[in-house]
Amino acid sequence: MAEKRNTDQLRAGFENFYQTVLEPEFSGIEASRKKYLRFFIIGLLIIFVILPAICAGLFWLFLQQNNGEYHYHGDLPLGTIFFALLVLIAIVSSPVFFYKRKAKNRVMPEFIKYFGDFEYAFMNCIDDDTIRKSLLFDEYNTHLGDDYFCGCFQEVGMVISEEKLQFAEQHEKGVSIQKVFNGILILLEMNKNFAGKTVVLKDKGIFNAFNKIKGLQKVALEDSLFEKEFEVFSNDQLEARFLLTTAFMERMLKVRKAYRSNKIQFSFFDNKLLIAIDCKKNMFESTSLFRKTTDRKLIDETFEQFLSVMAIIEQLKLNQRTGF
Repeated sequence: MAEKRNTDQLRAGFENFYQTVLEPEFSGIEASRKKYLRFFIIGLLIIFVILPAICAGLFWLFLQQNNGEYHYHGDLPLGTIFFALLVLIAIVSSPVFFYKRKAKNRVMPEFIKYFGDFEYAFMNCIDDDTIRKSLLFDEYNTHLGDDYFCGCFQEVGMVISEEKLQFAEQHEKGVSIQKVFNGILILLEMNKNFAGKTVVLKDKGIFNAFNKIKGLQKVALEDSLFEKEFEVFSNDQLEARFLLTTAFMERMLKVRKAYRSNKIQFSFFDNKLLIAIDCKKNMFESTSLFRKTTDRKLIDETFEQFLSVMAIIEQLKLNQRTGF
C-alpha cells in the first residue's frame, strides 16, 4: 500500500489512514476491552478482598470452636503457599494477556499494512538458526517473542521482531535467569552479495579485551568516530571493508544517534543484515487494557516506533541497488 512512499510522506498521510482504517478497528475492540477489564477487577477483588475475608472468617470460626485457643504443629508449607500465590497471580493477570492477544491480532495486521506489504504474527520469533549465525549474542536457552512483522518496505525485504533472549540455569537454591537480549531485531535483505561474516559489536571501552568472537579477527577501520562506538570482527578483512564503506558507517552512526542507545549491534551474514537494538521500553503497544482503545497517545507512539524502523532503510539506503 505505502511501499514506495518515504517516511515524510508516511507521516503526512497517517491521520487520514487512522480516521478511515484504524479508528473503526480500535473502536471495534472497546467492548472487549471493557469485558476483560471487568474480569481483571473481579480477580483483584477475589484475591485482595474476598479471599482474605473468607480466611479471616474461617480462622475466627476455628477459634470459636476451640475456646479461643490456637495451636500449630509442624513447618509452614512455604513452597506450596508460594506456588498457590503464583497460580492466583497468573489467573488474575490472564485477562491482560488475553485482551492483548485479541486486540493485537485484530489491529496490528491493519496498522502495519500502512507501511507496505507486511504480515503480523503474535508471539512469533526469528528462528534460532538465523540468530546464532549472526554471532551477536552470548549463549541462551530461552527464546521469547512478542510482536513479529514480516514484509517489504521500499522494495527491501525485512523482518521486525520484538524478542527476549535469556539464559536460565538450575542451581541448588533455585533457578537463575540472566538477560542476554531484550529489544528489537531487524533482519534486512542486502543488495550486495558476500560470502563471509562481519560482526559489529558495541565498544566496551576498557573491557574491549573481552570483545572476541571465535573464528573471526578484529578489523581496523579508518573511521575514528565509528571505531570509537563499535568493534568490528570478520573472517574476511577485504569483505568487511567492502561492506563497511565510509558512507555506510556514517549512516549507521546516525541510526545509533536516532535511537539514543549505545546498545545497537549488527551482523552481515548470508546476504542479510541483522540489527539488534536493546530497548528498555516495550514496543508497538498500541492499546492497553487500562486505556480507552481510541486513546491516541499509544497509537501515535506505535506509529512513530514503526516509522523509526522504516527510517533505517532510508538512512542506510538499502533500497538503492548500486553501492552504499
